[in-house]
Order: sequence, then structure tokens, then C-alpha cells
Amino acid sequence: MKLIMQPTSETCGQACIAMIAGKTVEEVIKDMKTSGPTSIGQLIEALDFYGIKHAERNTRISKKNPVPHEFSILTVHTNNGYTHWTLLYDGKYYDPEFGLIEGEYTYGKITSFLGIYK
Repeated sequence: MKLIMQPTSETCGQACIAMIAGKTVEEVIKDMKTSGPTSIGQLIEALDFYGIKHAERNTRISKKNPVPHEFSILTVHTNNGYTHWTLLYDGKYYDPEFGLIEGEYTYGKITSFLGIYK
């Protein structure tokens, strides 16, 4: 996995898709037709567009599902009060805003995940 940093404060979703699909953020922005904030539905549509297998829906972190799938797009409620997308891959966080993070994720609370099957 190659870390791709988001070019603007609102393109974390596009950067996550770019990392998974092996594309540039600019290509993903063009294909998704947005350079603004993204919903989980838009991310799923982009994964489908690129032929990437994934879980059917986002799964909330709970007692029943306490740990994200080993390769996932994570929903993070940041310490600064906004919602953010980041990737979990091979035990590391590929965060398009904060960089590569090994160990505990400390930039916010991970609330849900979308498993990627690649």
C-alpha cells in the first residue's frame, strides 16, 4: 500500500479510494465527480466503479464487532470535531491527512468500518 495524502481538507475519501485502486487522487476526483466531502455511499460506488470487492455496508464498532476488518476504510470522528476517512491495512493506518501511523490511532475515535476484500 502506498500512502497518498489528501490534496485538500475535503478529499480524504478520494485519497482512500486512490490508495486502494492504485490511482491518483486527481483521477478519483474526476471519476467520482466530486472534490468535496464524500459519503459512505459515494465511496462504495467508487469501489464498485473500480471493480474492488468490499463488504455490503459499513459496520459500526460495537461489542459484537469490536475490531475492524484487517483491510478497511475507517470512519473516524476526529479530536477536532469532524468526520474523516482513513485506511487500515496490514496493521497500519494509512491516513491521508495525518500520514502513516503504526500502533494506536490517536487522532480520533474509529466508529465504523467498511471491509475491503482485495
